[in-house]
Amino acid sequence: METRVINPPELFVGKAFSQTFSVEGAQRLIFIAGQIDCDREGRVRNPDDLEAQLKGTLDNLDIALRAQGATMQDLVKVNFYIVGLQPAQTPRIRDIRAAYFDAGKPPAVTLVGIERLSMDGLLVEIEGIAAR
Repeated sequence: METRVINPPELFVGKAFSQTFSVEGAQRLIFIAGQIDCDREGRVRNPDDLEAQLKGTLDNLDIALRAQGATMQDLVKVNFYIVGLQPAQTPRIRDIRAAYFDAGKPPAVTLVGIERLSMDGLLVEIEGIAAR
């Protein structure tokens, strides 16, 4: 499998994402449902704590990937949904996700502010696509 990241010089170069990410020769694609910061019983672990939920949600994303024999380095596309996203929060969100992604080839990322998620106290949901 060959992956290729291209950040066109005309576009912003992100700290923890790639503008384009292509995959050739992948044997399979892995689609990960939206992950949240919850325990096995479905209870929110860190209600109303954005940073703790980001870390917990990324940890759950990693668990889901490993169940499929993949890792965070196999991610090619990730969508972040953040309740009440404020522009001032973006640098911290980037720093947290940068600790989880391959610095040389981070996945293509979309960060979206939304009004609410499915459970009270829940601030983050993350879905991803990996290629192996």
